[in-house]
Amino acid sequence: MKRASCPSCGAPVVFRAATSLYVVCDFCRSTLLRSGEDLQNIGRMAELLEDSSPIRIGSEGRFRQRHFAVIGRIQLQYESGVWNEWHILFDDGRSAWLAEASGELIVSAQVAVRDPLPAFATLAPEMPVTLDGRRFIVTDLATARCIAGEGELPFRVAAGYDVNTADLRGNDRFLTIDYSETPPLVFVGQSVAFSDLQLDKLRDVQQQSAAAVRQVAARALTCPHCAAALTIHSPSTESIGCESCGSIIGVENEHLSLLSRAAQALREVPWLPLGSEGQLRGNDWRVIGFMRRSSSSGGSDGSWSEYLLYNVQEGFAWLIEYQGHWNLARSLPNPPVVSRGEAKFTHAGREFRLFNHGEAEVIYVVGEFYWRVNVGERCFVDDYICPPLLLSREVNEREATWSQAEYLEPGELCAAFGIKTPPPPRREVYANQPNPLVETHRQTCRLFWKLLLAATLVQLAFTFLLASELVLRQRVVLSAQNEEATLTSQEFVLESRARALLVRHQTSVANNWLSVNTTLVEKNTGEAHLGQQEISHYKGVEDGESWSEGSPADELVFRSVPAGTYQLLVEYELGSDNSDSVVDTIEVIRNPTGWSNYVLLLIFLAVFPLLSRWRRNSFEARRWRESDLGDDARGDGDED
Repeated sequence: MKRASCPSCGAPVVFRAATSLYVVCDFCRSTLLRSGEDLQNIGRMAELLEDSSPIRIGSEGRFRQRHFAVIGRIQLQYESGVWNEWHILFDDGRSAWLAEASGELIVSAQVAVRDPLPAFATLAPEMPVTLDGRRFIVTDLATARCIAGEGELPFRVAAGYDVNTADLRGNDRFLTIDYSETPPLVFVGQSVAFSDLQLDKLRDVQQQSAAAVRQVAARALTCPHCAAALTIHSPSTESIGCESCGSIIGVENEHLSLLSRAAQALREVPWLPLGSEGQLRGNDWRVIGFMRRSSSSGGSDGSWSEYLLYNVQEGFAWLIEYQGHWNLARSLPNPPVVSRGEAKFTHAGREFRLFNHGEAEVIYVVGEFYWRVNVGERCFVDDYICPPLLLSREVNEREATWSQAEYLEPGELCAAFGIKTPPPPRREVYANQPNPLVETHRQTCRLFWKLLLAATLVQLAFTFLLASELVLRQRVVLSAQNEEATLTSQEFVLESRARALLVRHQTSVANNWLSVNTTLVEKNTGEAHLGQQEISHYKGVEDGESWSEGSPADELVFRSVPAGTYQLLVEYELGSDNSDSVVDTIEVIRNPTGWSNYVLLLIFLAVFPLLSRWRRNSFEARRWRESDLGDDARGDGDED
């Protein structure tokens, strides 16, 4: 650490990083160049624009378990707003940059690459670029102007010079190519959440923001077109839509300028009032902007509402409403690499399917936005769904962005913001609306398998624990010359009441018929049970193909037969279609195992999961009817 005095005002200045060549004096704003042990004043640094960043020089945090301190900043402005590049110093003496733009934080460091870098003019959004074996996709192209700097910096910073930059993403890496030098500088890093940095020694953003708003209001906080009062909730606001006349006003530091006069034909009243505050999904949000967008997709037109939410630490989020359906959307720091028109892909372990693609246009804006929004602003949109999530890709001539939205129930939204007005009624099924019948179907299937298991165990218990018993087996030969015959079988004994007594006739009849009257007679009491059967079996070959009709076997069952000594009295009548003799093997089985009731029960139980499956799939069919791709893109996706 090197300490010295400012040659201009005598205030103390400190160089904490060995790589810092310049420092901006906190008192007189002089830019000081370190040359050996001496400091040289090379000019006065321009003033920084007021912003709402909670980070300041002296703030500390941790990245990948390494402690760092913020020692400098460069502030740049581009078409969509202002961003900060914070110079941070780790305890081991290495330095890096913490970029802060549109609510996203990115930690990166300069790296050397072996591959040649593409020229800025040749780049386009979603263009693939391979550097040192890693594949990246161009996500943003910008021409920024340096506003000012402060603290320690590794190179000289002067206000007013333009910088061409290209942002690329690949897997979980973020890459920036800075074309301000030749050859261009390359920085590689990754997006991080504010909470993950464990930042400390932050500035009091609430007091600073309020002071900034009061400062703007004291000068001129009225619409340049209609003189209506305007309210700024955040010093980072870049444009405001006037509720009174529909004009869009740009905010340039502390001055207001008319960007578009009365560009909006109709005045819309947001259901969620601007300035509303609430806690949603664990974060406090304030509604600062509202816009309407329309899309022409698949030959149909539709429009929806988007509310811009702001949180000092979390940055920005969007509430999106379409036909009464709500989503909470955030920018996706690690977007997937997906070709245009690709039907499906896997991201974070989930499979997303293309649902809609078309062109979206801004048709109305009111309130504050972090970029210079314009009515008529257009971009191409692809929506991929995996309910309750929806990934959206928006592409224009300068950038390609991804956002992840999660479906919200209207009741949760009303409770979060304390809104008493009924929300817009829901219509149809939305793209990522959770299917409420999925869980019902899953529970029905679980119950079906449990009941099936129970029924199977009961059936097996009857089969093995209450085993059947063969009590009679007798073979009889019927002659064709004796068309009618009567037979008395051997006696058999039932020691106890039989739940069922099955009599089976297994014959050799072929191309003939046989009528059988079977009487079960108890020898001692004479109690009789009569059963009649018709057995026919025909077969042959026709046109080289075998055919068969009927069966040579049949059986009948006597129910609840008391204990006793029994015999069968069987009367036969043999047809005359065939002169061959017939052999009949008679079997009597006590308590046979029956499967018909088990099969009928299975059929009855299967009705319920089939019905719930049909209801679930009907919901999905209604969902995909709203897609411009139709049912062909739906796929099966059945998980029972």
